Amino acid sequence: MIEEPATVISVDDGYAFVETRQSPACGACSSAGSCTTSVLSGLFKRRHTRLRVSNPIDAKAGEHVIIGLAEGALLKVSFMAYLLPLLSMILLALLMQVLASHFAWQAGELPQVAGGLLGLMAGFLLLRHIAGQQRDKPDYQAVILRLANTNTVEFSREYVG
Repeated sequence: MIEEPATVISVDDGYAFVETRQSPACGACSSAGSCTTSVLSGLFKRRHTRLRVSNPIDAKAGEHVIIGLAEGALLKVSFMAYLLPLLSMILLALLMQVLASHFAWQAGELPQVAGGLLGLMAGFLLLRHIAGQQRDKPDYQAVILRLANTNTVEFSREYVG
């Protein structure tokens, strides 16, 4: 289970809207303040993320909680988010290359580029459709695991990979 501290913003019918604080992946590095990567990540990222999570412990607004997501769900979603658009882009680019050579189009690489862009867009649309279908499945829902200890900020994270 991957865990993350969060603050409950509001509660609604068995669910809670929580806000997590994002930190750069290299935040623990000794040169995090002077590194170009950390400076750029500080400029282009949101500081907070709001999520709708299952609330089995009946947490109230304002409470600090620990939310969790199954590792397998994160792995599947990440795999789909990266691989589906990439594969559809490559497949449509190859299909356009075959069609261009079959019909002897003299357009250079334009058919492959157009096919790649269309495939990328189709991959993102398909991904959006699949994500909409999976959104309400319990396996893919983050859940509030427990109340966080407010005396010591609890940052127990597990990373996949």
